[in-house]
Amino acid sequence: MAVDAAPFVTAHAAFGPGARFHHVGLAVTSIREADPAAEPIVNRTEGVTMAFVDLHGVTVELLEPLGDDSPIARSLAAGVKLLHLCFEVDDLDEALAAGRAAGFHRVSTPVVVPEWGGRRIAWTLSRDFGLVELAERPR
Repeated sequence: MAVDAAPFVTAHAAFGPGARFHHVGLAVTSIREADPAAEPIVNRTEGVTMAFVDLHGVTVELLEPLGDDSPIARSLAAGVKLLHLCFEVDDLDEALAAGRAAGFHRVSTPVVVPEWGGRRIAWTLSRDFGLVELAERPR
Protein backbone atom coordinates (compact mmCIF):
# COMPACT_ATOMS: atom_id res chain seq x y z
CA MET A 1 0.00 0.00 0.00
CA ALA A 2 1.45 3.35 -1.07
CA VAL A 3 1.50 6.15 1.48
CA ASP A 4 0.97 9.75 0.36
CA ALA A 5 3.87 11.74 1.82
CA ALA A 6 2.39 15.16 0.96
CA PRO A 7 0.71 15.72 4.34
CA PHE A 8 4.07 15.20 6.07
CA VAL A 9 6.22 17.49 3.88
CA THR A 10 7.31 20.86 5.25
CA ALA A 11 8.74 23.70 3.17
CA HIS A 12 12.41 24.52 3.64
CA ALA A 13 13.47 27.40 1.38
CA ALA A 14 17.13 27.36 2.36
CA PHE A 15 18.42 28.92 -0.87
CA GLY A 16 15.68 31.47 -1.52
CA PRO A 17 12.26 31.31 -3.15
CA GLY A 18 13.56 30.71 -6.70
CA ALA A 19 15.61 27.61 -5.87
CA ARG A 20 14.41 24.41 -7.53
CA PHE A 21 15.66 20.85 -7.30
CA HIS A 22 17.78 20.02 -10.35
CA HIS A 23 19.45 16.63 -9.86
CA VAL A 24 21.01 14.07 -7.57
CA GLY A 25 24.66 13.12 -8.07
CA LEU A 26 25.76 9.47 -8.04
CA ALA A 27 29.31 8.09 -8.23
CA VAL A 28 29.83 5.26 -10.72
CA THR A 29 32.93 3.39 -11.82
CA SER A 30 31.80 3.60 -15.46
CA ILE A 31 29.10 5.78 -16.97
CA ARG A 32 28.87 3.48 -20.00
CA GLU A 33 28.30 0.44 -17.76
CA ALA A 34 25.67 2.29 -15.71
CA ASP A 35 23.82 3.54 -18.81
CA PRO A 36 25.10 2.60 -22.28
CA ALA A 37 22.90 5.29 -23.86
CA ALA A 38 24.36 8.10 -21.71
CA GLU A 39 26.55 10.75 -23.32
CA PRO A 40 29.57 11.33 -21.05
CA ILE A 41 31.14 14.78 -20.90
CA VAL A 42 34.67 15.28 -19.59
CA ASN A 43 34.59 17.98 -16.91
CA ARG A 44 38.21 18.96 -16.32
CA THR A 45 37.14 21.85 -14.09
CA GLU A 46 36.00 19.39 -11.42
CA GLY A 47 38.09 16.35 -12.37
CA VAL A 48 35.18 14.11 -13.37
CA THR A 49 33.36 12.68 -16.33
CA MET A 50 29.63 13.36 -16.07
CA ALA A 51 26.39 12.43 -17.78
CA PHE A 52 22.82 13.39 -17.02
CA VAL A 53 20.14 10.70 -17.28
CA ASP A 54 16.42 10.65 -16.54
CA LEU A 55 15.44 7.95 -14.05
CA HIS A 56 11.64 7.85 -13.80
CA GLY A 57 11.33 11.63 -13.93
CA VAL A 58 14.33 12.40 -11.71
CA THR A 59 17.49 13.82 -13.26
CA VAL A 60 20.53 11.87 -12.10
CA GLU A 61 24.07 13.06 -12.70
CA LEU A 62 26.33 10.04 -13.13
CA LEU A 63 29.87 10.93 -12.06
CA GLU A 64 32.87 8.85 -13.09
CA PRO A 65 36.40 9.55 -11.82
CA LEU A 66 38.71 11.34 -14.24
CA GLY A 67 41.80 9.80 -12.67
CA ASP A 68 42.94 8.39 -9.34
CA ASP A 69 43.04 11.81 -7.65
CA SER A 70 39.43 12.60 -8.56
CA PRO A 71 37.05 13.23 -5.64
CA ILE A 72 34.79 10.60 -7.23
CA ALA A 73 37.55 7.98 -6.99
CA ARG A 74 37.87 8.71 -3.27
CA SER A 75 34.09 8.39 -2.80
CA LEU A 76 33.97 5.07 -4.63
CA ALA A 77 36.93 3.76 -2.62
CA ALA A 78 35.01 4.62 0.55
CA GLY A 79 31.87 2.90 -0.77
CA VAL A 80 29.95 6.17 -1.10
CA LYS A 81 27.77 6.37 -4.21
CA LEU A 82 25.07 8.90 -3.27
CA LEU A 83 27.03 12.15 -3.41
CA HIS A 84 24.93 15.27 -3.53
CA LEU A 85 21.73 17.12 -4.30
CA CYS A 86 21.79 20.04 -6.70
CA PHE A 87 19.49 23.04 -6.70
CA GLU A 88 19.22 25.50 -9.56
CA VAL A 89 19.10 29.15 -8.42
CA ASP A 90 18.57 32.52 -10.10
CA ASP A 91 21.48 34.27 -8.36
CA LEU A 92 24.30 32.17 -6.92
CA ASP A 93 25.60 34.84 -4.54
CA GLU A 94 22.14 35.49 -3.06
CA ALA A 95 21.50 31.73 -2.75
CA LEU A 96 24.82 31.24 -0.93
CA ALA A 97 23.93 34.04 1.51
CA ALA A 98 20.48 32.56 2.14
CA GLY A 99 21.98 29.10 2.53
CA ARG A 100 24.53 30.35 5.04
CA ALA A 101 21.74 31.79 7.16
CA ALA A 102 20.03 28.37 7.02
CA GLY A 103 23.16 26.47 8.11
CA PHE A 104 24.68 25.59 4.73
CA HIS A 105 28.39 26.38 4.79
CA ARG A 106 30.14 27.17 1.51
CA VAL A 107 32.95 24.68 0.93
CA SER A 108 34.12 25.94 -2.47
CA THR A 109 34.59 29.21 -4.23
CA PRO A 110 32.06 29.71 -7.04
CA VAL A 111 33.47 28.58 -10.38
CA VAL A 112 32.33 28.64 -13.97
CA VAL A 113 31.98 25.16 -15.48
CA PRO A 114 32.40 25.53 -19.26
CA GLU A 115 31.50 21.86 -19.72
CA TRP A 116 28.05 22.57 -18.26
CA GLY A 117 27.11 25.47 -20.51
CA GLY A 118 29.21 28.00 -18.58
CA ARG A 119 27.10 27.78 -15.44
CA ARG A 120 28.49 29.14 -12.19
CA ILE A 121 28.36 26.59 -9.39
CA ALA A 122 29.34 26.37 -5.74
CA TRP A 123 29.30 23.62 -3.13
CA THR A 124 27.78 23.85 0.32
CA LEU A 125 27.70 21.47 3.25
CA SER A 126 25.06 21.11 5.93
CA ARG A 127 25.25 18.94 9.01
CA ASP A 128 21.63 17.90 8.40
CA PHE A 129 21.40 17.77 4.58
CA GLY A 130 24.96 16.85 3.54
CA LEU A 131 26.65 18.05 0.36
CA VAL A 132 24.59 20.38 -1.84
CA GLU A 133 25.59 21.86 -5.16
CA LEU A 134 24.11 25.18 -6.24
CA ALA A 135 23.98 25.90 -9.97
CA GLU A 136 23.08 29.32 -11.30
CA ARG A 137 20.45 29.28 -14.05
CA PRO A 138 21.72 30.32 -17.47
CA ARG A 139 20.93 33.95 -18.17
